[in-house]
This record gives sequence, C-alpha cells and structure tokens, in this order.
Amino acid sequence: MKILYCAHGHYWDSTWPYAFIDSYIIETLKGMGHEVKVYDIFARANTVITFVSAYAKKFNLNNAQTIALLDDRSTLDLTMEAVEFEPDLLLHIVGRIPERVLKTLKKINIKTAIWFFDDPQEIDKTSKMGTFYDRVFTVESACVEAHKAAGSKNAEYLPLGCVPSIHKKMEVEDKYKSDICFIGVPFPRRVEIFDSLADFLKDFNVKIIGGGPNIGSSEDPWLWKRKLKRLDVLERFVIDEVVQPPEAAKYYNGARINLNIHRAAIDERFKAGNVSGIVPKSESGRTFEIAGCGAFQLIDQERPNFRLHFEEGKEIASFSDLDDFKKKVSYYLDHENERVSMANMAQKRAYLEHTYKNRLERILGSIK
Repeated sequence: MKILYCAHGHYWDSTWPYAFIDSYIIETLKGMGHEVKVYDIFARANTVITFVSAYAKKFNLNNAQTIALLDDRSTLDLTMEAVEFEPDLLLHIVGRIPERVLKTLKKINIKTAIWFFDDPQEIDKTSKMGTFYDRVFTVESACVEAHKAAGSKNAEYLPLGCVPSIHKKMEVEDKYKSDICFIGVPFPRRVEIFDSLADFLKDFNVKIIGGGPNIGSSEDPWLWKRKLKRLDVLERFVIDEVVQPPEAAKYYNGARINLNIHRAAIDERFKAGNVSGIVPKSESGRTFEIAGCGAFQLIDQERPNFRLHFEEGKEIASFSDLDDFKKKVSYYLDHENERVSMANMAQKRAYLEHTYKNRLERILGSIK
C-alpha cells in the first residue's frame, strides 16, 4: 500500500512521546514493505512559527487560537501532497489536521485514519474530531462508544505495543540495575503512592525516573523532586529526566521488578476534556514495552484491560492496594525463577500479539 503518514513530531517540545511513536509507525510500515511518504507537521510548523507568533501577538490571540492558526499554516500543502502521491491511506496520530483539510481529503476520495492516544482525557474533543476520518482507533476501550455516538461508526479499540528492535532483552551496566523501577511522569496519584510507600522502599535499590523541566508548564514543571513529599527517603532514588526508549529499555532490563502505575482514572486537571467522566479501562503502552524487554512487571489493577492481553499470574503480576503491593514485591523478589519465567512468557506473548506490526496490520486491514 501507499501510505501518506502525517507525523506529529516534537510539537512545540511539549508532546515528546509522540515523536517516538511516529518513528515506530514509519519504520514498521516500511519494514512491512509499504511505500511511505511522511508529511512532517512539526517541521512545517517551525517554518511559520515566527509569523504565527507575531500575528498572535498583534491580534491578541489566546493559546487555543494560536495553535489553531499554527495547525492551519502547517497543513496548507497537505491536500496537494495527497493529490500528487495518491495514497491508499492517510494515517495520523493525535490529531492536528484542521477540519477544512479533512473535508477536502474526503471530497477527493482519500481514505483517512486517526489513532487517538489521549482518550479519555480529551474525549470531548477527539470524538468530534474523529467524525472527519474514515476510521477511528483509540487506545481507550471505554471511549469507543463515545466515538460511535458522535458519528464515528467505524471506531475501534487499539492499544499501543512494543518494538522488538528496541524492546528486547539485553545485558546492562550496573547503573541501570535496580530492585524496583518506575519510569513515568509524576502525576498526582503516582506521587501519592510513592510517598505512602517511602518507608517500605527505603531499604531497596529503587529508581524513579521520568520527570523533566519541559514536562508540564514552566510555572509548574512535573519534576519528581518538586512533587514528592517524602524526599527524606525518596530523593536518592529520583532521576528527574526524560529517558528515550532505548535508554528506558535498559532500565527495564536492569530491574528485578518494573512497576506499572497508571495516572488517576479521573484527573481533576483535565475534567474539561472529559465532561461526562468516562472512566478508563485500558493499560498504558508501558505494559507492552516492559513485556517486550522480557522484563518482569507489577501492574496496578486500576485499568483491568491488561488482562485482555496478558495472563495474570503467568505473564504479568498485579496489585490491588498498597498492602498487596508490599506482599507482591516481597514475594517476587524472593522468587527469582518464577519472576524470570513470567517475564519470558510475557515477551513471547508481546512479540506474537502486541507489536506495532500487529497494530498496523489491524489499521491497514480495516481499509477497503
């Protein structure tokens, strides 16, 4: 197939994970033998940012208006690219293509698909946006009905996955090794859990990784050392930096137990994007990445969909509350053979069913 892929990229340096996922998708599609042309929205945004910033200042545009203008200017040539390339599918993630462009693509019979990663936090926006695409995929199963109710009759649940060339077993240096490791942004629920566990964790080799000065806002950066209260114990465990996927894979490989702790089901900071309060059920991409590394993980039970993908007790372990967490950590640290066996089985399952190749086969197979 001929695929026109609209890359999201490091959009204003504020959504760094999407650039990695762009690369996963592009390289996987090429590896599958498809002809791929990339329309890089971020690169084009960079060429017009000076004009857009000056215009926004002159006419006192708010942030939403400024971003809409930037999106509009960055996609001016997209329709022409589609006409010239004649793709079988235009594929995009997240959603930065204006309605007028999508309407034009529909008029010239270009098939389009979107894969949303921010549901349910932005379901009120994404459910409207999705109606302009031929196919809608969301990482949150609880949002499928909302997309269908909005008019996207072809909406489907499609979780993230792993990339075997990155998420694989490897020997690592001592600096990557730990008893317990967590990689992720310091969302409030996670901070609360670590503060509550501080006294339990104090005698272990722990790594808490993933805050950064460019995550969040300049006034309130999401840094673990700024969010945690129990720094008397936890500060020495913190690595306040964003680690790229190849580096994260080393930490996963070096950990005896990798924690998979989700953000709160309903995040008070994002209620405006999920007015109806849809409660998420679906696991994070971390679930598949850790498994792909052949590493052991202990996941919270906040998002029950992990059981759709891995067999609990054989491929993945879970905890229900903090007391259960302590019991499971103590048990699995003392039972290495069981831990290693579960991790190996999880990797086999991930490579068989949960790679980006699996996901893209699903997307491409839906196009008629």
